[in-house]
Amino acid sequence: MQSDLSRRRLLKNTTLLGVSAVLPTAYASGTQLLPIPPLLDVGRGRPILLSMGSSKKAFIDAKKVEVWGFNGLYLGPTIRCKQGDFVRLNYSNQLSQRVSISLQGLQVNAELLGGVGRQFDSSTGWSPIVPITQSAATCWYHADTLAHSAYQVYRGLSGMWWIDDEESRKAKLPNKYGVNDIPLILQDVRLNSQGEQLFNPNQRQFLGNRLLVNGAEAPYLNVARGWVRLRLLNASLSRGYNLNLDDGRSIWVLAGGLGFLPQPREVRSLFLAPGERAEILIDLNEGGNVALISGEKRGFFDKMTSWFADENELIDNTVLALRPDGLLSAFEQKIDFQRQEQISTDVVVTQQRSFMLDVENALINQQKFDPRRVDVNAALGSYERWHLSATAPIGFSLQGAKFLLESFNGQAIDASQLTWRDTVWVNGNISILVKFDQTSSNNYPFTFGSSDLMLADKGCMGMLVVQ
Repeated sequence: MQSDLSRRRLLKNTTLLGVSAVLPTAYASGTQLLPIPPLLDVGRGRPILLSMGSSKKAFIDAKKVEVWGFNGLYLGPTIRCKQGDFVRLNYSNQLSQRVSISLQGLQVNAELLGGVGRQFDSSTGWSPIVPITQSAATCWYHADTLAHSAYQVYRGLSGMWWIDDEESRKAKLPNKYGVNDIPLILQDVRLNSQGEQLFNPNQRQFLGNRLLVNGAEAPYLNVARGWVRLRLLNASLSRGYNLNLDDGRSIWVLAGGLGFLPQPREVRSLFLAPGERAEILIDLNEGGNVALISGEKRGFFDKMTSWFADENELIDNTVLALRPDGLLSAFEQKIDFQRQEQISTDVVVTQQRSFMLDVENALINQQKFDPRRVDVNAALGSYERWHLSATAPIGFSLQGAKFLLESFNGQAIDASQLTWRDTVWVNGNISILVKFDQTSSNNYPFTFGSSDLMLADKGCMGMLVVQ
């Protein structure tokens, strides 16, 4: 019996080794240098051009295929501004279909935010001037076209938008763009043999088998010793990511999408819902190479067998392999940061609402989205408490407003974790405290609901008017 088991094990291993010789090389971690999106730094009053169009990119080997993005790129540049700026945007649609763009996380009125109420046809554009009044944040801009947002984001219509303030600029945090302050856009895809993106709009949710980060699979980056700041955006349509470091060391969570935590929080893993952003710090003062991964660490044979696993499983779960350069630090650099803003939940709540997301049928409270129906009327400057639940775990997001996560399954959230958000993972009974500081209207509404864009396109969202 033992002999038979040994023979079978040997046969399996031999087969895998043989297959490895003919499998694509993309499964191997650290084979591509991480692409860094160009930085458009707002300053001197110059306008920010965002031209939507198609270009060519190779996902597999040198096979270039058509992709979408901004300014002739796949994906879009990182826009960086500061509190107090007025950003002169200049959108131009060079695609053959109608597009809406939303500035998710920006706290501006709905006429300037964009969204489903403002679509522009092919060969047209729009030039709003957007005032930046909010504190430091990591936001993103993306296609938000009614019933077509998932496909357009999947093709490449998304990018990051960073906001600085006096606190973040004076803090001794890594802030050299692309050097120790790194943008990471996570998106899972499915490719055919030619490297073209596959997409089925009839699917309830989309789960790809390849993880791209800034458009590259399993990338690496050489960095100097010290602390590295990663700004994460989950631009995937449906997939959430449970992020951790492959050698078990700690991650320090610095900020959510809309602001800093009271102080960096040490964790072993961080979950990121679709549409959610986070800033993390990694200590590279000592130690060797380390990789940020999603899920469990995989060995060589785990990676090999993943080609024969469930079709929705990621072939390689590496987000980014970090390769620190230089000698170990004689004096370890310290991160000593505390948020100045004090957040209080001791406010007057004007109304409580409950929302049940039906994941199977793409409904909210048994209704599909109707652009002729206002689902929530809220008063400007008010606070409301929303109770969220879902038939299956799902991301939830809100435009033009912000919220604090108050409780999960009846347990209050510790004050040390309070930070403003616009996206949360609903995997139980969630209570959030929502603040409405920006106006919207029937013609230019905010929306709320599933951050899974496949479900949102199918109707799992509602209309929000703030007056």
